[in-house]
Amino acid sequence: MQLERSLCELQEELARVQSSSHTKLDEANALVDGIEEKSSTVNKKLLDAEAKLVEVNQKNEELDMKLREMEVRESLLQKEHLSVATEYGPCSNFYKYF
Repeated sequence: MQLERSLCELQEELARVQSSSHTKLDEANALVDGIEEKSSTVNKKLLDAEAKLVEVNQKNEELDMKLREMEVRESLLQKEHLSVATEYGPCSNFYKYF
């Protein structure tokens, strides 16, 4: 009789443990799913950020090239101005055009 009761109690305990284990496993799986979803979102944002960085770097290179071109033009204009100033002298009316 007592053995039967103990067996019955063990079966009930086993059923509770199994139920608890299934519940915890379901919760763990839900956490994993949530983490995978967040990871996917983060990876997408990272790819978007990398694409924007590539675009910014390209624009930066374009602007650097334009700046160098402007500096070269400015240098040439300064040389031409100096050449004209030297050629026509300080008393020339030529300066009124600059």
